[in-house]
Amino acid sequence: MHRAARVASAAALTTALAVVASPPAARAAPSDDRRAPRVERVSVAADGAEANGSSGAATVTTNGGHIAFSSAATNLTPDTHTRPQSSAHVRDQESGKVTRVRDSLTAPDISDDGRFATYLDWGSHTTASYVVDLSTGEKRRVDAKGFKESSGEAVISADGRYVAYVLRPRHPADPYRVEVYDWTTNTREVVSDGPPDAARDMVNPSISADGRQVAYEDAGTKQVWVRDRETGSLQRVDDGTAAKLVEISGDGRTVALNSADGAYVRDLRTGKVKHYSGTTAKALAPEGTHLLHSDDASTLRLRDLRTGRVRVVGTGSAVPGSVGAKGRTVVFSSAETDVVPGDTNDLTDVFKWTRR
Repeated sequence: MHRAARVASAAALTTALAVVASPPAARAAPSDDRRAPRVERVSVAADGAEANGSSGAATVTTNGGHIAFSSAATNLTPDTHTRPQSSAHVRDQESGKVTRVRDSLTAPDISDDGRFATYLDWGSHTTASYVVDLSTGEKRRVDAKGFKESSGEAVISADGRYVAYVLRPRHPADPYRVEVYDWTTNTREVVSDGPPDAARDMVNPSISADGRQVAYEDAGTKQVWVRDRETGSLQRVDDGTAAKLVEISGDGRTVALNSADGAYVRDLRTGKVKHYSGTTAKALAPEGTHLLHSDDASTLRLRDLRTGRVRVVGTGSAVPGSVGAKGRTVVFSSAETDVVPGDTNDLTDVFKWTRR
């Protein structure tokens, strides 16, 4: 779902996710709304049991119906889970059912209907990105390469057809490149331009909802580019300073980035750029209308880019893909003990913030 990669090793995730959580209750973060937002914990089992492992890196589908996250917990699903690393989970908000993606090393990226998920797992001799149809169990390695190459940072389009990922050749003379896999045709295409300097890698892809636009970074120059797969055009979208891509909006019109001067967003149609100094961009709403950002105190705030209104979501961390349609929903992880009542597991958990 039009989001940048959240690939981290299991060890890194376990280290980053420390303490604290709570059950599916509701205690809203501060807000100036007349009706306070609803906050609930989602990293729980279908029966409400608290997770026995830390959870994080949460993303949400456009309508808020499915939430994907990584968790070291072994008790969120009825199937036996004994692997030591964190694994991908998908929660159906309507039924409360949690599905664990087997043999996954990272948080998943999911299609809007919750059917397809991408994740990282071990290949023959190295890690690689996979996509799985959760309704049938069919699993494919997106790069279709052997042991000499690996892939990662896979992100999926809204309908689950296209997956953008980074191919990582093993030969030092071959830089990383961004490709797109088509589930329907079982084909692949290179979308990033190969740099003249073999030491420069193309990384951190983000894909629009329809799979047409793919944004990515040049790790050498710190430039950010957007490829239109329909026209073939390539557009530079950073502001001329070293930039870090956050994500491209679902409609492919807006890009969020971070620089040394703070967060900023660019409208790709008008070229207009808005800067927000002292903040770090975390995620964009699918329509590009809202920006989730944080400050040095890890306070997450949701900014309406049209009106300038800012709402406090909570304290914690968030990743690209964590904002639902029109900024109505935000998912985040927190080690705070008072996000919702009844927090007793002393672990980091995932929460869903819903604006009423």
